[in-house]
Amino acid sequence: MTTDLQRQFFEQMGVRHQLQGLCDALPDVFFFTKNRNGQMIWANQHLIRRIGAVSEKELIGAYDHEFLPTEVVEKYRADDCYVMETGEQIINRVEVFYDEAKILDWHVTSKMPVYNEDGSEIIGVAGVMRSCKGGESWSVSASELHDLVGYLRTPDGAKATVEELAERAQLSTRQLNRKFHAAFGMSARDFKIRTRLNAAAADLASTDRSICQIALEHEFSDQSTFSRQFRKHLGITPLEYRRNYQQGAADGPV
Repeated sequence: MTTDLQRQFFEQMGVRHQLQGLCDALPDVFFFTKNRNGQMIWANQHLIRRIGAVSEKELIGAYDHEFLPTEVVEKYRADDCYVMETGEQIINRVEVFYDEAKILDWHVTSKMPVYNEDGSEIIGVAGVMRSCKGGESWSVSASELHDLVGYLRTPDGAKATVEELAERAQLSTRQLNRKFHAAFGMSARDFKIRTRLNAAAADLASTDRSICQIALEHEFSDQSTFSRQFRKHLGITPLEYRRNYQQGAADGPV
């Protein structure tokens, strides 16, 4: 609860919260605030650069779909609405976002509702996102699986069955799936598929190899299976993803 001392101090600071400047100084950390309509109200400089905006002025009032691909926007909006409708926070959820090369990679996201001054109404949502690279920013439950996730990124790990992964982690398959659900909100099998899809997405964006070749290289039985799984998990086909990325590279940040 805000004390009189705090209230007086923040009133002296004025409408523009000067402590927001600290958020610009934190490396690899993305902050944002949106209103109930989903319009951006504020973001730190790291997020502004990551999504391809030139300045904060360009960002204010914009919607996610103006800067981000469809395959991630719908999921973000669903989470935003959940937080605003229920008042519940989302803490350390591991999900995909685009890295500095516009390639899908794992990030940790937390979101919380923003209330009006007297706390009677939720007026928006605020969140923070951090990269999972290196494992230092993972949530506790995800950190327990860090070595196994690293193995899944290797050629041998991509071929491993869920039973083999459980044996490697010295867990039963049921225990393994429970840990994956707690950390990532999906089963070990779905996480395994998603990791292969992320790696395949990087190849779609950075090489001119055929979709069929990429599918086989990432342990999918054929192009049809690869395309079906890609669309199921990312909301877009491999060909559409490649075209969107190439168009974005030609036009600048998307």
